[in-house]
Amino acid sequence: MSPRRWVIAVWAGLCVAGMAATSALNGGPYADKPASPTEEPVPTGTYAVDCQEIADGIEQERAEADRERQEALNPSVTATYQARDTVKVMAVPEECAGELEDRGLKTH
Repeated sequence: MSPRRWVIAVWAGLCVAGMAATSALNGGPYADKPASPTEEPVPTGTYAVDCQEIADGIEQERAEADRERQEALNPSVTATYQARDTVKVMAVPEECAGELEDRGLKTH
């Protein structure tokens, strides 16, 4: 095979490989299932939200944090307290705003 034909054959092979790679990248991993751009599951139906359970969890975590804070400030505790700050952010469904507001958890 002459060098000229060899160069043309290699160039054509690279073009075909490039088109295949572009098609694969544009096609996405799951062509038959809807997916978000981050490939996280997309909710497809309605879901139940238990606002009381969410509010109970928030109240429990706050009570535990207050208890730990009081134990750290109590001089009779012999354990050494090391200062630490913890911030926790929760995303709560909008439907639960009323429940959190009724319990006084929304503005805290």
